[in-house]
Amino acid sequence: MIKVQVENEILGNSVFWEGPENEIDKIWNIPARMLAERVVKDGKTRKSGMWKVSQIKEKTP
Repeated sequence: MIKVQVENEILGNSVFWEGPENEIDKIWNIPARMLAERVVKDGKTRKSGMWKVSQIKEKTP
């Protein structure tokens, strides 16, 4: 699972998009999608400007 967050003093902090790795093509914001593609490759959290993208582990029942 990938989580795309907005961290901005004016806009506030919120989750922009969250979903499975195979659906990151649905992220319409190009910088956010590019960060998500990098996170999928290596699993490291990335930040650029107001965008923060991280990989979250799915909870197993």
